[in-house]
Amino acid sequence: MMNDYEQKARLAMENQDWRSAVRLLEKALEESPLDGELLLLLAEALCETGRSEKAVEILRKGLESRPDDLDWLFFLGDLYFEREETEKALECYGRILQEDPEEGEAWASIGLVRFQQLRYDDAIESYRKAVALDGDSAFLCNCIGDALMARGDSDKALMTYRKALELDPDDAQVYLSLAEAYHDLGRLGPAREACSRAISLDAEMDEAYVTLGNILLDLDESREALRNYEKFLAFPASEGNREIRAEVSALIEGLRDELA
Repeated sequence: MMNDYEQKARLAMENQDWRSAVRLLEKALEESPLDGELLLLLAEALCETGRSEKAVEILRKGLESRPDDLDWLFFLGDLYFEREETEKALECYGRILQEDPEEGEAWASIGLVRFQQLRYDDAIESYRKAVALDGDSAFLCNCIGDALMARGDSDKALMTYRKALELDPDDAQVYLSLAEAYHDLGRLGPAREACSRAISLDAEMDEAYVTLGNILLDLDESREALRNYEKFLAFPASEGNREIRAEVSALIEGLRDELA
């Protein structure tokens, strides 16, 4: 049964008041220091406040008493992935496969790590192992398409994105990947159309506004590009997008000077 601190913490998390959530969860854990669910919630809230190192510490310590817990291993692996600690992430996903060789999601996660390491052939192989275990999905097709595009197989990549949309015609992420592929190929009209479709499906997908801004900039529509960059910066900052926010801020400053 939830204590009062836990109830308030969950409400704070629903409202994305992460700092209050951390404080309340720490209070809740004073009463139940070994509660695994509370520890996972605290790790999540810490990540949202930019304290990922503390979250890693909590997860590593928790795994000492539950070394085979797949949820904890996934969480820690994903956190290492976000921190670009790729070998540690691979270790977590490998431990998952030792416990459950049929866990396709672990192979998909390994594919994402290999992609991050620029090992595109290995990424594709891992994604295909995930497909063999869990079947085709728009997500996996999109991942394979990204790896194909990155290694220069643009025709195969476009075919794979289209297959993803056959599986899920309303997947905003696939439309964004398709837009980025078209943009890389210099096909600005289809790129704009695909990116606009992505935003119409998910207006909260902040990175789509950067992509659309870049496309519009290449179409010499500077004012529209500026508006989309500003929309991106209106979203909350996160640990993972600080670098791109700095780049977009510099673009905005240059465009404002140009249009003044």
